[in-house]
Amino acid sequence: MGFKAIRRRLRFLPLFRREEGQATFEFVLILPFFILFLLLLVDFGIMMYEYVSVSNAVREGARYGAVNCGDGTCSVALVQDRVLKRSGGILSNTGEVTVGWVDNDGKAPNSNRGDSVVVRVKHPYKFLFFPASIDVVSCADMRLEQTDKTSGLPSGSGCGG
Repeated sequence: MGFKAIRRRLRFLPLFRREEGQATFEFVLILPFFILFLLLLVDFGIMMYEYVSVSNAVREGARYGAVNCGDGTCSVALVQDRVLKRSGGILSNTGEVTVGWVDNDGKAPNSNRGDSVVVRVKHPYKFLFFPASIDVVSCADMRLEQTDKTSGLPSGSGCGG
């Protein structure tokens, strides 16, 4: 009996004409991609939460430096501490926070009214479900509301450069 004859006989058996398992098989093929998509969605959501929290903390730190630094007691450590406290526990290292004062009017020092304080954060976000990381970066530049009497403030550059 040849191959064609066997095939002809099997075609008429009801077992080989049924298609009930097709949907299950297609679901099993698609399931890993669906799970991967869900995990990426969760990771992306957590990363966006961290970005928003870090951005708000940076803005809070810059605002603190712009408004409260006028009595001569301002320092990089005070602004960094403010950023860490406002980050919702995401930032824990002052090494991720950079603070500098920019001389906008061209008249030294860099702590006159109208100059600005710039706060930057570069925080690595490690994905939960994938072996990769990406930097969450934020910068805020705020104008000093009053002349700061603190001497020797570190200079910085604006958020654009």
